[in-house]
Amino acid sequence: MKNSFRILAFVFLFMAFLSIPIRSAAAEKLSIPDDCPCKGSITDLIDAYNNDKVFKVHIDEAFKNMQPVPEGFMKGGNPWIGKSFADLIPFFVEWSSFLPEVKGSSDNALKYIGQMDLFSYENPFGRVAFQTSPGVEIFDRFARERGEFLSSRASTKYVAKWLADTRIEKEEYVLPDPAAADGGFKSYNEFFSRKFKDINKVRPQTMPDRDYIISSPTDATVNPIPAKIVDGTTKLRTKGTQELNIKELLYGSRYWNKFVGGTALSCVLMPNTYHYYHAPVGGKVIETRLVDGALVGMEDFVKFASTDGNVGGHGASFGAFESYARGYFIIDTGKYGLVGVVPVGLSTVGSVVFEDKFLKAEGPVAIKRGDELGHFLYGGSLVILVFEPGKYSSDAIKVRLGNQIGIFDTSSSN
Repeated sequence: MKNSFRILAFVFLFMAFLSIPIRSAAAEKLSIPDDCPCKGSITDLIDAYNNDKVFKVHIDEAFKNMQPVPEGFMKGGNPWIGKSFADLIPFFVEWSSFLPEVKGSSDNALKYIGQMDLFSYENPFGRVAFQTSPGVEIFDRFARERGEFLSSRASTKYVAKWLADTRIEKEEYVLPDPAAADGGFKSYNEFFSRKFKDINKVRPQTMPDRDYIISSPTDATVNPIPAKIVDGTTKLRTKGTQELNIKELLYGSRYWNKFVGGTALSCVLMPNTYHYYHAPVGGKVIETRLVDGALVGMEDFVKFASTDGNVGGHGASFGAFESYARGYFIIDTGKYGLVGVVPVGLSTVGSVVFEDKFLKAEGPVAIKRGDELGHFLYGGSLVILVFEPGKYSSDAIKVRLGNQIGIFDTSSSN
């Protein structure tokens, strides 16, 4: 993927110097409200478009190459078709102060995230625009500024409605003020990263003394990535046509080659669920790392976020995540080999947070299955689990009697 970016960048650079004068009258007239939480990053976006020839080419070519989405995926189709840079600024302004709301038995938490991911849908120009400089730095600043807003008191406007949603199961969580309609949370991010009162009661580990059991690292939609990493190029072919480079995903970890020929699982978190992630196996954490990266640029969001609700399911591409903001834990289980746990921040999640004891460790850290590893703040997020060859066949998810296998649409009972 890095080589393809270099080639595209060279082509774009050549195009830029052949292009018409850079300054755009439309961009010059754009204004940002003084109270916009992300005014700094949006100003940077306008400045880059006006003053950086290559970035302007990326953006303009992205708009020229917007692709239609399959019928029924999104009402009105791809919202970027027929638009221009002048439409991008009000979109970011609106997004900067957007607060997710419950809508019946669902929610609109992914409203702007989904639209932004369609900017790069089957569109390499759109992907490169925000995965290379200066776009990647601009969007990172946008995510940080929006994160500050979501950590402010002003972001609690709809928390009471979220807590009234039966899917939240608020009685299981620690609420700063149980008598308050908004639970006493001081920000949306505080609500989003809420913790269980008693995790051993509400999410007990299956037979915790059995070392051969693998647990879900969090509340998630879990799907296998069943094909093996087939050769030394470390390319893991998913159910679709995309590839995941395990060496890049693990950012050159000293252990990446252990997973060649192995298997993987995708665990996608949803906005209304618990957002801490835990150890899926016991053993020793022998390596951890936080990796800076892009926050947008999924080339096939349509297949990843399927309308049937099976996020990350059949046909989903995981190739984009090797360049996303992420982290990883390498856990040595002993007789079952190494297990990679890779939390990935998607679409404004720059907050892949690890517990301090792992970041500050000077040697291996012993853990039990179910121990807390870290958490995410608001946005899209997933955890990828990677296994050594011959240790786990991920063709299907195996569950035990009494475990959840799905949930009803609560609106169907109304």
